[in-house]
Amino acid sequence: MKVLLIGNGAREHAIAEKLARDCDLYTIMSKKNPAIAQLSREHWICNIEDPEEVKKVISGKSFDIGFSSPDATLAAGVSDVLAATGMAVASPSKAASRIEWDKGYMRSLMKKYGIGGSPNYELVKSQEDAARVLRDYEEVAVKPLGLTGGKGVRVTGDHFATVEESIEYANMLVKKDGVVLIEEKLVGEEFTLQAFCDGSRISIMPPVQDHKRAFEQDKGPNCYSSDTEILTDSGWKTFDKLGKKDRVMTYDKHGKSFQFQKPRKIYWMKHNGTMIHFKNRDVDLVVTPNHRMLLQQRKGRKKIYVVEAAEYKGENYILQSAKWNGRGKKWFILPRYRKHFKFNSMRLNFKSWIRFIGIFLAEGYVQLDGNSGRVYICQTKKSRHLSSIKEILDNLPFKFSYEENNSKFRINSIQLAVYLSQFGDSYQKYVPDYIKNADQKTIIEFLKAFCIGDGDIHHSKMRFHTASSALVGDLQEMFAKVGYNGIISIDKRTSMIDPLSGRRYKARPVFSIEMKKRARTSIGKGHMKEVRYNGYVGCVNVSTGFVLVRRNGRVAICGNTGSMGSYSTGKRLPFLSESDIEAAAKIMYDSVYALKKENAIFRGVLYGQFMATKTGPKVVEFNARFGDPEAINVLTLLEDQLSNILLSMADGQLTSAKFSDDCTVVKYLVPDGYPEKPIKDREVTIDSGNMESCGAKVYYASVYESNGKIFTTGSRSFGIVGRAETLEMAEQIAERGCKYIHGPVWHRKDIGTRTFVDTKVARMKKLKGGQI
Repeated sequence: MKVLLIGNGAREHAIAEKLARDCDLYTIMSKKNPAIAQLSREHWICNIEDPEEVKKVISGKSFDIGFSSPDATLAAGVSDVLAATGMAVASPSKAASRIEWDKGYMRSLMKKYGIGGSPNYELVKSQEDAARVLRDYEEVAVKPLGLTGGKGVRVTGDHFATVEESIEYANMLVKKDGVVLIEEKLVGEEFTLQAFCDGSRISIMPPVQDHKRAFEQDKGPNCYSSDTEILTDSGWKTFDKLGKKDRVMTYDKHGKSFQFQKPRKIYWMKHNGTMIHFKNRDVDLVVTPNHRMLLQQRKGRKKIYVVEAAEYKGENYILQSAKWNGRGKKWFILPRYRKHFKFNSMRLNFKSWIRFIGIFLAEGYVQLDGNSGRVYICQTKKSRHLSSIKEILDNLPFKFSYEENNSKFRINSIQLAVYLSQFGDSYQKYVPDYIKNADQKTIIEFLKAFCIGDGDIHHSKMRFHTASSALVGDLQEMFAKVGYNGIISIDKRTSMIDPLSGRRYKARPVFSIEMKKRARTSIGKGHMKEVRYNGYVGCVNVSTGFVLVRRNGRVAICGNTGSMGSYSTGKRLPFLSESDIEAAAKIMYDSVYALKKENAIFRGVLYGQFMATKTGPKVVEFNARFGDPEAINVLTLLEDQLSNILLSMADGQLTSAKFSDDCTVVKYLVPDGYPEKPIKDREVTIDSGNMESCGAKVYYASVYESNGKIFTTGSRSFGIVGRAETLEMAEQIAERGCKYIHGPVWHRKDIGTRTFVDTKVARMKKLKGGQI
């Protein structure tokens, strides 16, 4: 039997492997998947979303069965092109696949034929109606009607913090597409039920739970407590204060370097449950249990790796600083001043200037009086740094004098005074961006000068004192950029004694930080504990997956991203009842029957994405093909020949397919930096011997082959599946298999773990009042 398969992802690799066992396989791909190519008798490359190109490829060739797999090919009508040649086709026509590529049609079809499981919804065609509907719903899902690759749907809590944000997104879709689908947000546990269909009958497959996107995990967001701050290009901010224009400090674990980057998404949401508190003298973090901790081994090769907070064990280092690729300058241009007198801009040696700014921010202030301005640098005559400060001032083109009676250097320059006045009083000072973001050498020069300006109070250590919270934050940022670290402490005394006059005066809090050459700190199992938390949590989605944060004056590099995977436990998932499966299957059968009534006979694989709610399964969406990675889960368990099933679907003679009751766990390996800025074109190697010996199997997703080597693209790279009699054993096999893929890829580790699944069972019991 000659079977033609169209598609080239991990889903298609799983299909191809199954078909190649009992038939002659031929494939058409948009780009070569080396594993699928190896399984094929012959393969061709073309734009598989263009029916005319596919038609050209198959012209003059004959096949017994055709199966088009990706959603975009079905929406384009590729199955119709296959059918026109006379071959049997086991994938739905363009008309039948409309149930996936037109969400409005899908909801209208269910309503017309009285099919249960549909949430309240409205199809909206104007911005005014969108605003009206969204203000009526408490929580919503806003959906474009067409294909979105799983990335177009936005829901309250995960994407919208306010009604205004949902209105803004809905208006954008109305403007772009002319219509938008607004539904009530469904609450419960998501699951997938897939079925083989011949237009009149269906044969369901084992249910699967899939976890594709970061921050939509039911276990809880990968977030920090509300009092945690993240470093932005405009200073330290709590997550609720982040704006659309803020860039956050990210860490690249391959380059071991920092960079500011605009986050893909910002999240601020309620969390009621367990958090993990990491605390010792140098670190203080409160994070959700699935938070990705970036760690370095204390022994051996000191490898950098990632583990979820709840799984932390042993003694490891948490990183606190990294390489910074800033850029210094040769000159600083002092702005011209022409209000009362004409002073042109002045070019100053940059090193001399930043050293001056250092002593000014430490012990300087400005006086402006009418047409005159003065700059003062405080320093007692007894200070051992007096000559160093004089040397710094000598390198600038300003006349200065030292007033012994006031213990101050005085510079008469209205042009200089006006520029420096932007730094405000002592409690409002900050470091200019051109110094904070300079090269490491320049930053060090600035910090040394600041210490000189502080006089003798630091006792020969790099210890800094200031009344400005912004300034101490800037200092801490610069420490991290030059490979040092420091903890901010606060002296909250309300009064102090003037060292010159001996008089007591009202004082503001004083912030202190000491610069220590430490890029990491050790934290042991004893430094962590579970705590109850009921409040807001914050996080961002960044390409590198790691950001620089601080809490209670202590900094750390930690995680802020998620991944994907799926699991199946045979005939039903642990949080589902038999009646849930029966109800979902009936909804799918009724939908296939409704399509038949509409003269759009559905022959192929129907994918139902359901939400198990308090009142039973509700339809999130339908797809007209296998899911990815769900195809890997179910085809691993299929005991019948897939080619025979495809033929029976195409002929309208479907019989029930047989599946094993075993459990499967799929974990996806993705390129570092995924999804925002994935690392492309990097070699990845597979230890096939150990992969096979541990019982795992690997499916190629989006990779390419060159000169016999495998390289990453910008999408998911490999799906690793483990199969066993128990969920625990299947998860362990999949996890071991991930270790035998070497290269710049990573994966989520909690998918399929017993703790992960038990949490879902507990939630479902609570939602249903104690019973499943």
